[in-house]
Amino acid sequence: MKMDESVKIKEQGKKISGEIDFESMKIDRDGIFPRFKYRIDLWLVMSVAAGWSIFQLYTAGFGVLFAIPQRSIHATFLCVLVFLLFPASSKLKTVPRNPNLFFDRIPVILTVVSLFYLLWNLHEILNRAGMPTTADIFFGAIFIVMVLEATRRSIGSALVIVCMVFLLYAYFGRHIPYPLDHRGFDIETIVSHMFITTEGLWGVPAGVSATFVYIFIAFGAFLEITGAGRFFIKLAFSFMGHMRGGPAKAAVIASACIGSVSGSAVANVVTSGSFTIPLMKATGLSRRYSAAVEACASSGGQLVPPIMGAAAYIMAVYTETPFIYIILAAIIPASLYFLGVFMSVHFHTLKEDVRKIDVADLPKPKNVLKEGGQYLAPLILLIVLLVIDWTPTKAGFYASIFVLVLGFFRMRKQDRLGASDIWFALLLAARNAISVAAALLAAGIVVGVVSLTGMGLKFANMIEYLAMGNFFLTLFFTMVTSIILGMGLPTSACYVVLAILAAPILTNLGVPLLAAHFFILYFGVLSAITPPVAIAAYAGAGISGAKPFATAMLAIPLALSGFIIPYWFVYDNSLMLYGPWHQIIVSTIFAILGIIAMSAMTQGYLLTKLKWYGRLAMVAAFFLLFIPSIYTRPAGVLLLVGYCLYQKRFLAKHKADAAVSGQPG
Repeated sequence: MKMDESVKIKEQGKKISGEIDFESMKIDRDGIFPRFKYRIDLWLVMSVAAGWSIFQLYTAGFGVLFAIPQRSIHATFLCVLVFLLFPASSKLKTVPRNPNLFFDRIPVILTVVSLFYLLWNLHEILNRAGMPTTADIFFGAIFIVMVLEATRRSIGSALVIVCMVFLLYAYFGRHIPYPLDHRGFDIETIVSHMFITTEGLWGVPAGVSATFVYIFIAFGAFLEITGAGRFFIKLAFSFMGHMRGGPAKAAVIASACIGSVSGSAVANVVTSGSFTIPLMKATGLSRRYSAAVEACASSGGQLVPPIMGAAAYIMAVYTETPFIYIILAAIIPASLYFLGVFMSVHFHTLKEDVRKIDVADLPKPKNVLKEGGQYLAPLILLIVLLVIDWTPTKAGFYASIFVLVLGFFRMRKQDRLGASDIWFALLLAARNAISVAAALLAAGIVVGVVSLTGMGLKFANMIEYLAMGNFFLTLFFTMVTSIILGMGLPTSACYVVLAILAAPILTNLGVPLLAAHFFILYFGVLSAITPPVAIAAYAGAGISGAKPFATAMLAIPLALSGFIIPYWFVYDNSLMLYGPWHQIIVSTIFAILGIIAMSAMTQGYLLTKLKWYGRLAMVAAFFLLFIPSIYTRPAGVLLLVGYCLYQKRFLAKHKADAAVSGQPG
């Protein structure tokens, strides 16, 4: 009988032994940029990348420029780097890379000339605000096209299509059916709104990208160059490696740590998944299950404070909330999400009797912390600086410098940073910033159209009309909208689009401001594992060799807690740290029990396998714990604990019967 490659492997008591080469996780320095046919092109790319990082670090540490100069210079560095790195199409892709004159070098020239025009005439442009000249419109149109093309090359067509739809909406507004119709705007008005005001390309998204986001991407790159990513994975394996399903559990913990710093769920999957997915498969987990675990954990990393994949800084601007409050409010929901994924993995590995992995050189937590504990110091410094009310830009700058200082004084001489390491860190920061910066810059077009047409209010009214005043239906339609609009977009751009379209719907109904913004952020992030455009799940499937759509479908029950938690903190604001401490603690305990019950139901296992009525009991326990009432929640606790005792008694009886019959228990 032919057996599947996956969880059907059940050799009782047998362990897998071998070695985990943590040192193999070092960054491929030669792979950060493609090989170029002519060395001068490589040096040009490295000069632009390093110049971008130096510009951002300098302005973060010594003072940000005025809005339009800061943001336009940032955007120009981005576009130039993208045109030199990414070919216009796969047909023009050459190895080694040789930038094409028409499709690559001319766009670079057009971008730089447009920037020069804007900055050289900025004073005059601002003085005649509202009266753009033909030259303003000409260079503005060129720059908008360059931004869209750079976005298409670097992160794909999804966001470009969204931007084009919004631009067409601004132009053809009078032909749009009610209730989204408007008077329509001519090309001159649209272009000038986007190019010579701070409502379009140079709006809040570009401002956040050119200040907060880049400096924290640089912070992450500096951590990465010192080996922090390897440390977090090594630490997770030291705690979880010997457990049943240890690699899967370690992947959950490690991806939570790495994903907070990363600005992309896909980048997180590729970074940690290339190491964790093969180890998960080695324990007998199926290809698609291994990929689904990594996709769920990596996507959830975008919800983990203090960085939250750069969304935290954008949220601080849009909600006008101190950054430290957002970090604190994110702690309980993010912890509940990863508890749900972790418990789902735990119940699954017990149910399928997944083998343990016994690695001879698996490090001890004490030794890992002794060797790499210094990587925690910059994170602690960052949080301390934010707590004492430093700006995120200043805090990120000094935390980044602190990383480099630590690198110079590492205990082992061979691990210390040198000048070449700092140079590489500057290049890595620029390379990592491309997708996030491009997404935020393009998202400015969406924001500009919304501010120009008043679409946000119209969209909110439409959702409220469809929900017919029902609060739960409004939440449900907002969830669906967030998932659809978030599909295929990086976390930062996804949040910007949703913050201006979906969040006002909830705040109009009295949902607290942070709860409303976290609600749309959660579902925007989870769109990365939601079919049909489950980009994180597809990335994991590519590493494991699984079928992409099947992987995405398996990721849904694994991450079901993420689809539940936003409803939970909207109905019970205590999970967002609203209210007295005793209420927060009690609500958190009920939420933990509810997440455990839901995870047990999805995996069909608690203390032992659940029959159909056991799953019904877990669903009932979850809903009783979910409803914020002094009667239902104690009943939910009693049902969950009672069923645990029932299963415990069943297991004891089963073992006793097995002992009498002489069979193994």
